[in-house]
Amino acid sequence: MRAAAAADGVELLLISAFRGFERQAAIIQRKLDAGQTWDEILRVSALPGFSEHHTGRAIDLGAPGSVDLTEDFEQTPAFGWLRRRARDFRFRLSFPRGNRRGLVYEPWHWCWHP
Repeated sequence: MRAAAAADGVELLLISAFRGFERQAAIIQRKLDAGQTWDEILRVSALPGFSEHHTGRAIDLGAPGSVDLTEDFEQTPAFGWLRRRARDFRFRLSFPRGNRRGLVYEPWHWCWHP
């Protein structure tokens, strides 16, 4: 997918991919230590054992000039390319606006579906 994007003049930056149980727990703990509530955390981060990143199929993408892991990514050529072409590679946006899970919109988070 990255090569196809590059052929179209778009650079996709890999921010995150597989994440183990321990790493997910550390992310949650860091947010708790920063004073976030469980409700705030669970709208953004899955509990260890429930993250799509644990499957090895989820990726977080970025683009040159955009702030990683923010809605800023939505304004990039990379996001536009993904909206048009990701399905060709069996990737889907996991958390679109107004998703049924009630999780925050994550334009950077894409998951491969066999």
